[in-house]
Amino acid sequence: MKKPLFILYNLLLIIILPFFFIWMLFLYFIKDKRGTGFFNKLFPSLNRGVNEFNFENGVWVHTVSLGELKASANFIALLIKEIRKPVYLSVVTKTGYDYAKTCYGKDKEHIYVFYFPYDFYFSIKSVLGMLNPALFISIETEIWPNLFNMLKKRKIPVSIINARLSNKSYKNYLVLDFFFKYVFESIGLVLCTSGGYSDKFFKLGVKKENIHITGNMKFDSSLANFTEEIAKKMENLKNIFKGGRVIVAGSTHKEEERLILDAFLKLDKKDENFFLFIAPRHPERFEYVNNLISGYNLQCYRLSSIYSSNYKLAPPLNNDFKKAGSADLKVVILVDIIGELMAIYSLCDVAFIGGSMVQAGGHNLLEPLFFGKPVIFGKYVENFSEIAGKIIEIRAGKKVASPEELYNALLHYLYDEKAIKDARESGLNLISQNKGSSLKNLEYIAGLLKK
Repeated sequence: MKKPLFILYNLLLIIILPFFFIWMLFLYFIKDKRGTGFFNKLFPSLNRGVNEFNFENGVWVHTVSLGELKASANFIALLIKEIRKPVYLSVVTKTGYDYAKTCYGKDKEHIYVFYFPYDFYFSIKSVLGMLNPALFISIETEIWPNLFNMLKKRKIPVSIINARLSNKSYKNYLVLDFFFKYVFESIGLVLCTSGGYSDKFFKLGVKKENIHITGNMKFDSSLANFTEEIAKKMENLKNIFKGGRVIVAGSTHKEEERLILDAFLKLDKKDENFFLFIAPRHPERFEYVNNLISGYNLQCYRLSSIYSSNYKLAPPLNNDFKKAGSADLKVVILVDIIGELMAIYSLCDVAFIGGSMVQAGGHNLLEPLFFGKPVIFGKYVENFSEIAGKIIEIRAGKKVASPEELYNALLHYLYDEKAIKDARESGLNLISQNKGSSLKNLEYIAGLLKK
């Protein structure tokens, strides 16, 4: 039964291929983010550096986007050190690809960065012929029938680490269980973030002995990865914003910028200066957000311009704004550079995490906690539901459901000294108590490689 199902699956892909090609070609030429890397994903041999890299029995690590890439940074560093094999690092999104090239592009001896291929038979066959990996690792849960089936045929182990599965995806896989059970049976190792996911993978077809709970690698984001250059940038920024209250709105989506700006505008305390960093989730929205901020008649700077001016900015943003400006100064900084947000959290008094006041599933709630900063987020945090519940339980942050609640939460963490102190201690303890997932995952992966 398995073979006919995969034949049918590939026939369906062949039927949609012409329409898919035309649509993606259109997106590619209009520079839509969905069309980024189209040719490389369809024809993997077109990826850069194919002829320069030594593909020799390495490990293929797949991350979808920037979030998974950041979460896996510590694991990848440990993996390279432990296995002493090349790592083939694939990503799907442009932001993920650009960040990976920035972080790993110079290490051409150990890491090859490329776009993850589409699941067409010829695309998968091409990439496997190019890489011939000893092991495939997916960071979080990406299920691709042709890839997993062909890996199994070639006796290349398939593993998923930092594994989780939303209720929606789980139900969809169950509906198509007659096909996907064969896909899940090909997975040799699943390392879950919590026990709530292990039962789902078992019911979908993964053998019980292949499922383990190792925790969430997002707790392992290493501050040691901050370079001397980043540390110097943050020190210079601290000198600019010292003496003021700093708020960071990270990974924001459409409508969330307006909510945080409205709340920011309401802040009113004599002899206080307020600074708001806004970091849109998607780079293509930088101009839109910049125009939105301009409409609020607020002092606005781009982070890129602050860096390029060597921090020598016109008043009121100089190192003596108390004298140069008036009381209740409000300044907004648009974070228009990818990869800076984690470090920016180190500057703030309180952080709002985007993708949570709109139905986007939420984004990483943990990053501000590494610096002992309280977090505020909306009710749409399906992607981080367990972490959100824990943060609320230990009072390291607040969940808000309305603009008014957002404003009150900002006041709470800007001026309630006890709340600030409790959030700092609780957040740092949460991070400390849950570290170590990357090392546990590495131990299982090393064991799989030895088999």
